[in-house]
Amino acid sequence: MKTYFFRVITVAIACLIVPLQRIWADIVITVDVAEKTHSTAVVVFQTTIVEIPLDDKGHGTHTFQNLGAVHANLYYGMDKKAFFMEDGDSIHFSFTGSSFKDEVRFQAAEGKERIFAYLNQVTLTKLPDEDYALPYDVYVERLHKKEMSALKLLNAWKLDVISPRFVEVEKGRIAYGYAAARIMYAAGHPVIAQDSTYRPDSAYYNDMKRMFVADEKLVELKEYREFMKEVARVFGNCRGQNCKTPYERTVCQMEYLTDNLENDYVRQVMMNVLAIEQVEQFGIQNIDELRNLHSTYVTDPVLKAAFQEKLDAWDITRSGKMSPDFRALDVSGKFYTLADFKGKYLYIDLWATWCGPCRREIPFLKKLEEDYKGRNITFLSLSTDARRSDWLKMIQAQQLSGIQLFLGAGQRFQVAYKAEGIPHFILLDPEGKIVNGNMLRPSSPDVRAYLDALPGL
Repeated sequence: MKTYFFRVITVAIACLIVPLQRIWADIVITVDVAEKTHSTAVVVFQTTIVEIPLDDKGHGTHTFQNLGAVHANLYYGMDKKAFFMEDGDSIHFSFTGSSFKDEVRFQAAEGKERIFAYLNQVTLTKLPDEDYALPYDVYVERLHKKEMSALKLLNAWKLDVISPRFVEVEKGRIAYGYAAARIMYAAGHPVIAQDSTYRPDSAYYNDMKRMFVADEKLVELKEYREFMKEVARVFGNCRGQNCKTPYERTVCQMEYLTDNLENDYVRQVMMNVLAIEQVEQFGIQNIDELRNLHSTYVTDPVLKAAFQEKLDAWDITRSGKMSPDFRALDVSGKFYTLADFKGKYLYIDLWATWCGPCRREIPFLKKLEEDYKGRNITFLSLSTDARRSDWLKMIQAQQLSGIQLFLGAGQRFQVAYKAEGIPHFILLDPEGKIVNGNMLRPSSPDVRAYLDALPGL
């Protein structure tokens, strides 16, 4: 009897220390594009962006692991379609490149095309900005009517017979979508009502606390996460001090979550979201407090790996490392990669036709190319335009020199260099290693001195 009791206790303790890993069946997304106009399709959910390269026949596929159930968007160029995916799904999108916005065929398990139709036909309606001037109780009542109308529409689609899981999550999306609108009242009312003396009362804060509920079924929702983050921001005290920087606010929010979320998995997910967002936006310098909190409270292997991937990404474009690769088209439709330019220094210009600062650099870039003609350096312009036709028109109209290639919007190469703002210039050595991932612009008075100091130029 004692032996049996000991074994039971041992097993119980072992269960307590096993990380909270969630294991779900794979989700497979397949895309087929007739007469493709872009080289990739892009799936976006939460803070994740996944490119699906399309081959010469317009076919591409990607397998997602350990996702559970999430709302997502499929982008093709600048247009998007909303969809829902849950573990075990095999989803097929097919369309003609020029008519993605209007004609997309969605195929999945029987009946799930109705979920796709619902998400792309029904939207959460908002109150007009002028309603921020209303008293808080009146404003909330109007929001409540909007929420009830949204739920009524959802019920009318009878999607629960297709995916009860989707309906449950969608009800959460509706609830937290309108909860977020309530939070915005504190910022909107003083502006619209022109009342600089306004301060939220207890009803406002009680509404926030009432919705601050740890729910594993909703934790993958953007609306839920944004609400929970905002509550943590409002009620976190930053150790009794004012949070003066984004980093201090993030640490404050993470500390609030450790103290106020009882569900361990939800706490881990929310802390991971905050940590990843901080690293994505501001890098990895001086984040010891954040690392300490993350390593202590986030034990799920999948979550830890996602955070480590973001940390590692900041090391990708360090000087001396091999550059991330790209795949880009010339005017004739021929593909080029980084390997095609090895043997010389490579001065890369990430730009777009719609970018005014990019266009202002063009005369300076032309002059730089002329001055270094015959030297051991190649000048390459990579367009990040969404439409290849815009790029082609610009080349013809401006008679652009140098090597002109079309990369496309939001491609992995641009993301790797964190080139959120353009123009963005990059300098590589003859082996393809990074000399400077944030190179001086052609208009800089120091750019020639920098180039002239390069060995072997």
